[in-house]
Amino acid sequence: MDQGWPKTASPFHPGEQAVQTRLGVRDKIEALGRQFIRDYLPEQHREFYPLLPFLVVGMTDSQGYPWVSLLMGPPGFISSPDAHELHMATQPLFGSPLAELLQVGADVGILGILPENRRRNRLTGTISAVDDEGITVSIAQTFGNCPQYIQTRNIELLPEISLPQQDKEIQGGVRLDNQARALIERSDTLFISTAYGPQREDSTLKNPALGADVSHRGGKPGFVRVEDDQTLIFPDFTGNFLFNTVGNIMAHPKAGFLFIDYDSRDLLYITGRAEIVWDGEEVEAFVGAERFIRCEVHSWRRVAASLPLKFQFGEYSPILEYSGSWEQMDATLAAKRERNSYVGYKVFKVEAASETISSFYLRRADGKSLANFEPGQFLPIRLTIPGEATPVCRVYSLSNAPYGDYYRLSVKREGLASNFLHGQIKAGDYLEAMAPRGKFTLDSSSDRPVVLLSAGVGITPMISMATFIVEASIRNRSNRSRRIYFIHGARNSKFHAFRETIHQLVEQYPAFHLHVCYSHPLAIDRLGLDYDSEGRVNVEVLKHVLPFDDFDFYLCGPQEFMRLLYDELREMGVRTERIHYESFGPATVLQGEASTSVTSPLSTMAVDPVNVYFTQSNLNTEWRPSNGTLLELAEANGLEPAFSCRTGICGICATRIKCGKVHYTEEPTAHLNEGEVLICCSTPRAISNKESCGDDIGIVLDL
Repeated sequence: MDQGWPKTASPFHPGEQAVQTRLGVRDKIEALGRQFIRDYLPEQHREFYPLLPFLVVGMTDSQGYPWVSLLMGPPGFISSPDAHELHMATQPLFGSPLAELLQVGADVGILGILPENRRRNRLTGTISAVDDEGITVSIAQTFGNCPQYIQTRNIELLPEISLPQQDKEIQGGVRLDNQARALIERSDTLFISTAYGPQREDSTLKNPALGADVSHRGGKPGFVRVEDDQTLIFPDFTGNFLFNTVGNIMAHPKAGFLFIDYDSRDLLYITGRAEIVWDGEEVEAFVGAERFIRCEVHSWRRVAASLPLKFQFGEYSPILEYSGSWEQMDATLAAKRERNSYVGYKVFKVEAASETISSFYLRRADGKSLANFEPGQFLPIRLTIPGEATPVCRVYSLSNAPYGDYYRLSVKREGLASNFLHGQIKAGDYLEAMAPRGKFTLDSSSDRPVVLLSAGVGITPMISMATFIVEASIRNRSNRSRRIYFIHGARNSKFHAFRETIHQLVEQYPAFHLHVCYSHPLAIDRLGLDYDSEGRVNVEVLKHVLPFDDFDFYLCGPQEFMRLLYDELREMGVRTERIHYESFGPATVLQGEASTSVTSPLSTMAVDPVNVYFTQSNLNTEWRPSNGTLLELAEANGLEPAFSCRTGICGICATRIKCGKVHYTEEPTAHLNEGEVLICCSTPRAISNKESCGDDIGIVLDL
């Protein structure tokens, strides 16, 4: 009998279709929906419902506001007389909104869920009978739901499960009290009811809205934020792409919520107006959020000790490891606003990644959440090194993927700062860092296979990118796997960082293709096991490893390595926009054609003296061409601006310019917010008197 959706009309209403179209999955989901959405219960689902001690039920009231509640009973209280009906031999709990809404002809949404093993089934239908024997529902649609975001809990039945109408204390109102707010803000689970309308004209029904539906949402504790006593908001993570709930809200902007206090067994019912927050900097900064759902509370009620079950927590959904939090979102936005301010970090672990590379694990010293970052970005740090007159600033690539509660810097021992890190910094020590930054980032919107080409310590941003792709596939339950070709060069096994990490990724991800080149393998290094070819990474290796396809190439390594591979890729016909690279130094500009255009025309640079005013230092001084950059001018006058690369790559020296204009001696690649300039590679720009800042001052800098 398993025939999928049997009707000519779509299984999706216009609201769902509009969202699917908006997000580019309409045709694909229509085809899939017709395969697994049914108008009857398959045998395995008919066998599933009798196992349950409760059902989640959604209905709407006379004003079209949805409510969510539970129906309870010993396992077996639910039965399926035939494939088109579901019968519940029970009555609503005391204080449940369902007691006021149940009537023949009303639409109802039902969610069967078994937290202990994360199984769930979802159906919609119409009540065909309500009497002392229970409630019968005629099924309109049904389908199985995936187990993601469900926290496991074991269930124990309490004796009062057979007394659903036992009196309980009820409180309520239109503004959430402190107890309600506290429950919401510590919850890791909610149930949401929606409908798609429009309202029926049949005035005999108490609940005239069409298409009642109910769904589950889960997250880390606190994933629902209470903005004020009438507003709550939560992230909508990647789901099954059907967009039932979101489509319903688009068509009928109201929603109901149920929160369970698993300790006191209180049930908190909320209903209100709902909206979808599609985009904005907060959505962008909340890791894993595709959008937000916000609710303005219309009414709520709390029934004390109403739940005749005890829940024993098991474990959080493993997929939540890759989701963010409101605290992390706030930290990311704060870091964006104060991206050039140093904050303290505590090193909580140091470990060797190879003979010459060590990894330093950092958390904020104040205990706050970390700002998120994009795979491939780096962290600017500041070190106080004995014997150095001023703090030493450096930038190091982040070698872990986003979403975690720490940053990992993997540093090669060479030079003043890295030797200090290797020789002196240990777990428990502190250092300072700015927010992550950098334009060398993975294009996660691309479907093209990615080729990660690295040598030596250049592997650090590549590990971040590769881990991100693997974890994103797990998080999104992607049916497609973006192919990864990871080609790395090292001297030998002693100098090969992250060997175990890479092999773990290969085991996790079938679309991961690894090729390792050793230029000077040791006697113990085994060809075909420890490495795949002898020599350096070059075009011949690429031709051997890569099939014919359109790739995104990412390069990171020494200058000679970068230049050689870039030129060879261009000779192979790879377009410049397909080649992304990272380097700190002269290798930054690899395009031959770019070398003649990295500076603006000389006529735009001031050649006469220009007065420069540093506002924070209350310093007014004169710049001449012999002074060099604005950074050098500041240093010559005793100021100590933060900097690292002096070539416009890292962005550490970004400074707000309050008046005037600058000329860049090198085209900067670092990200700049509006109203900022990089003083490490800029000089005053030649301007007319009418463009000056007044009183003969040509530049005003917030420094």
